Amino acid sequence: MSQACDLSSVNRPPWELVETLPWSDRERIDHWDRRVAMMVSAAERVDALVGRALVLYWASAVGAVEASWDDVHGRVIDDIATAEQLARQDGDAGVVTTALLGRLYACWGPSDPDDRRRILDELNRLRPKVLDQELRLRVLEWQVLDRFDSGDIDAAREWIDEFVAEARGIESKLFARREILWRANIEMLEGRIDEAVRLNEVAIANTADLAGSPFSFQNVAVTTAIALFFRRGLADLVDAIRSIRASSPRVGSNWDVGLAFALSEAGELDEAREIFESAARHGFATIPRDLNWVVTFQLLGLIAINLDDRPRALEILELLRPYGELDGTHGSGYASYGPVGRVVGGLALLGGELREADAWFEYVLSTRGPGPWSSLTRLDRAVAHSAIDPAGALADAAQAEAEFRAFGIAARVDDAHRLVTDLWLAGHAGPIARLAGDEWTLVHGSGGCVVPESVGMGYLVRLLANPGESFDVLTLDTKVDTSLPRDSTAESSLDPSAQRAYRRRLAELDTIDERSSAETGEREFLRRELTGARHRPSSSKEVEKARVRVTRAIRRAIAAVSDDAPRLGAHLDSSIETGRQCLYQPVDGCEWRIDT
Repeated sequence: MSQACDLSSVNRPPWELVETLPWSDRERIDHWDRRVAMMVSAAERVDALVGRALVLYWASAVGAVEASWDDVHGRVIDDIATAEQLARQDGDAGVVTTALLGRLYACWGPSDPDDRRRILDELNRLRPKVLDQELRLRVLEWQVLDRFDSGDIDAAREWIDEFVAEARGIESKLFARREILWRANIEMLEGRIDEAVRLNEVAIANTADLAGSPFSFQNVAVTTAIALFFRRGLADLVDAIRSIRASSPRVGSNWDVGLAFALSEAGELDEAREIFESAARHGFATIPRDLNWVVTFQLLGLIAINLDDRPRALEILELLRPYGELDGTHGSGYASYGPVGRVVGGLALLGGELREADAWFEYVLSTRGPGPWSSLTRLDRAVAHSAIDPAGALADAAQAEAEFRAFGIAARVDDAHRLVTDLWLAGHAGPIARLAGDEWTLVHGSGGCVVPESVGMGYLVRLLANPGESFDVLTLDTKVDTSLPRDSTAESSLDPSAQRAYRRRLAELDTIDERSSAETGEREFLRRELTGARHRPSSSKEVEKARVRVTRAIRRAIAAVSDDAPRLGAHLDSSIETGRQCLYQPVDGCEWRIDT
């Protein structure tokens, strides 16, 4: 036995076994076997039985015992049942609380949420009668975790506040760390990604001297991985995951799956498939049904989707479907892998079950607040509906794009924007002009074409982007020498069509009772242009040269469109006015989407 630890001095159940105790698993098991045999009073026996259940749970999770997970789980259940029976006979609130907490900790894994809520309700009723402050805090910890699991962030925040109030006066870095990591999880769930990562770094910096600091490091790694997933940067974390996997045998199988997921996101599909197939042996039976089971299967589901592996997707769907209403929570609520329903919906979609996929996507969107996971679900639904309901898909994709932009997640903005643009280009919305490389693609109800980029196309697209707005050639043509002396003139240089457009807009503004500063400024501009009270280059030759250059460039661009799409060219020819003022005034009133 190790001489570094006096095991006999430890009398409390090892609630934080994986975080704080540096013993070997065999030492722990032997120690608690002896305590079970030695204890006489109900309270002591309950503590001993719960302690042994906890060490058996963790030892089995990491393969430190020869018996199978099911066999060990049976022993754990027996110990917890005996402890609960003794505790209820004793009747002390603290003893009963110990037994019920033992059931939560030692049976931590996929379970009936209603059963857990029943236990939590009883624990909350007992809590005011419990003298042991640590037990009261652990009851509150489970209340927080349960709300994270159910996706109720507002309720989780309330329980965190109560936990903090209860912990006031306790000088424990472990309990202080809980609050920081919980707050970080909320930051991530609500889209403040950088703040979530920062708080994790604060947590590890504040607890670097504790035995559980490697566990804190893994919390930071998980949070960083989630942030990089949102930003499509998991390829940068592959080597770090390999290192964590090598140094963390206790949770090795989880990091195996994490590595496979990162590889599948990075496009390294062959290696990802090799690891995935190893995990899938015997119907995924090698994955222990412990606290990491749900999040591990979420990742396995996403790997199957990335690999386009329909048979495996259907296997995982059957296993994960019962937990579709939960969120995948890491540890005691320190990070979230998002709504399980999003992954279940993706698996159903890959399996050809569109109706079920829709139901899960709708469940997530109707029960979860705004955040990156909800936006991803909305984008997933848009992709699923892009062929069968393009209008609905366009609305979802556009909303997801706006949400990702608000969260500052540029990579996902690009994903959503790409889908929106594709739907426009497919003719499911209004006109669009997209620049890709050195070519413009134009799609309109009257036709579509691809034309080379040119100066004239630049002018034309600017007009298309601003229907009804008149542009002076001097604002379009950059070749005019703006250093020339400028004189005032009282003579309007607007051509007749531009004057008509300006008068129409001025009449519209005059019908508005409440005048904003912007509207007032627009009126003054229009009146100046119509009366000629403005500045212009003194050289009329320069102005005329600019007018000719712009007009010819625009007309050449329209001619190029006409060569490929005559009807679209005719539409532009009849809707574009050139001269000293240039204007796009479409009869159909449609606004163009400009994508560069």
